[in-house]
Amino acid sequence: ELLEEPKLQGVPLLIYANKQDLLQAAQASEIARGLSLDTIRDRKWHIQACSAQSGEGIKEGIDWMSTVVGKKK
Repeated sequence: ELLEEPKLQGVPLLIYANKQDLLQAAQASEIARGLSLDTIRDRKWHIQACSAQSGEGIKEGIDWMSTVVGKKK
């Protein structure tokens, strides 16, 4: 519902896939399929693997968002 808001049309979507330090962590492709991200056509999206515990992957997600938002200006 949130992604369908007119005010958010075209806004990039960053999804943090937390707990990637665990063996049973879902792969990005599984997450994309589960969230039907392949149907999103009006915005860029990215799944960033991360571990909140170690901080790994957090900066990379922020860097991706900064790059995408910077290109829109």
